[in-house]
Amino acid sequence: MPDNMPETRINIFAQEQAPVVQAQTQQEDPSAVEYASFSERLVALLVDVSIIAIPGQFILLNIIGRNMTQISQLVGLELLLALIFVLYEAVFSCGGRVTLGKKLMGIAVASADDPQMPIGFFRAVLRAVGYFISTAVFFCGFFLAFFEERKRSLHDFMGHSVVVRLRSKGVAETVSIGVAATLLVVLFGGMIYQQFFAKGSLLQQSYIFKAERILDNMSILEEVHRTKYGYYTNDLQRLMLLSGDPVQFQRDIQAALDRKGFRIGVSRNTYKIVANAKDVRRTQVVFIPYRDR
Repeated sequence: MPDNMPETRINIFAQEQAPVVQAQTQQEDPSAVEYASFSERLVALLVDVSIIAIPGQFILLNIIGRNMTQISQLVGLELLLALIFVLYEAVFSCGGRVTLGKKLMGIAVASADDPQMPIGFFRAVLRAVGYFISTAVFFCGFFLAFFEERKRSLHDFMGHSVVVRLRSKGVAETVSIGVAATLLVVLFGGMIYQQFFAKGSLLQQSYIFKAERILDNMSILEEVHRTKYGYYTNDLQRLMLLSGDPVQFQRDIQAALDRKGFRIGVSRNTYKIVANAKDVRRTQVVFIPYRDR
């Protein structure tokens, strides 16, 4: 072998070591983006919804219980709560701010173009409005996150945004978030069922409540009629005249009761009033004197 022949040395471990170095470089890269999971986002949203919805529902129930407002005003209050939620979400989703729910979960809304940058107020408003659209399509807008690469839902597309993690989470915290998400879904699902399928929405309950109040007032007039004339009557006109303001009483009846299904049954010693409320289900309401119940 000649002395001047060049010596070539091959490092057989070079190909095996390269991926390790690359992986270490990726792990140490501070610009790497982690997108928030569906569970993290769900818990954050339900916390934020609770901040507005729970006090709002108590206020609405109190107003309905005191009969302090008309149906149109009740609808206006519902719209006001929705507007407050949109403003809350918009203000705390732009400019680097986060909502309470997202702060607890360690996540934030960022720009889809550059996840290191926050979105502006206008895009945050579009995103907040998108929550209602995602809900209106039978919650399908939220489930897009399961199929989209960056876990974006419909409202994220509307706001041209993504939701990123501000901190990494351990196994215990991840499991806890998953359990909390499941429990909150069950809780809110039960509330939605009670309002829209069992008892009905607050608006529907208000119609029923007003119908019951009308029947209560009729029962008082029946007792007045018996005291004055010695018998109960099924003549609605006579009861209206006893009210002191028959025109207003008639308006109240027309606003609260459906024309069909109304009847007054009387006997010598008792009576029964049956009517249908003007809610979407035309719920039947019945009044029987307390002594006969």
